[in-house]
Amino acid sequence: MSAKNISLEQNYWNDFYSKWVIDIPSQFCVQMLTEVNPKHTIVEFGSGNGRDSHYIAYQGHMVVAMDLSREAVEKSRSTMEKRDIEHAVFSVGDVSVEKDVAGVLAVGRERGHADSQSLVVYSRFVLHSLDDEQEALFLSALAVHMEVGDYLYFEYRCSEDAGTEKIFGNHYRRFVDTDSLSSDLVDKHGFAVEYCRTGQGMAKYKNEDPFVSRIIARKL
Repeated sequence: MSAKNISLEQNYWNDFYSKWVIDIPSQFCVQMLTEVNPKHTIVEFGSGNGRDSHYIAYQGHMVVAMDLSREAVEKSRSTMEKRDIEHAVFSVGDVSVEKDVAGVLAVGRERGHADSQSLVVYSRFVLHSLDDEQEALFLSALAVHMEVGDYLYFEYRCSEDAGTEKIFGNHYRRFVDTDSLSSDLVDKHGFAVEYCRTGQGMAKYKNEDPFVSRIIARKL
């Protein structure tokens, strides 16, 4: 598949998140939270079933999250309401639509801690779900609406993962060239890449041990 069909993907993920539940945060989420200031607001793009955004909220961070799946967003809202957590906001949106990206970042800025207006943008396993055009739109929107000093945390399936066995199929998946992505962040979008690592063992699930890349970048 060279291009992503938004409607088909929305239906796939609505069905997926109506059935799949996991409450344990990802390794990448835990790494991110060990590094960021406790006063920073976390903005998550592609929050899925909320495994990471819920954990972020439980740790006391203000979290503003967006996902394409209405099913997933409604479940996250319900979970937060049941636990009486008010510092977590969830919305339905498309990362390839600039106004959706801008709106979530604006809410994060408005709801942030008074002593720290910097944001941390977190997005795990989203980039490889976008086609080339959608990725370019997402990165451009982030570049325009993130501010100097904001941080960006990405984890995604990289090109080295193309030949590995997958547990979940039947949905759009693209394998990201990490060197190209790093160059685009620096040369086109005004970021400084401060950390970049590719390998296995970072996102293992049952018998699947994908090659993933992690990038941490700061907006200049």
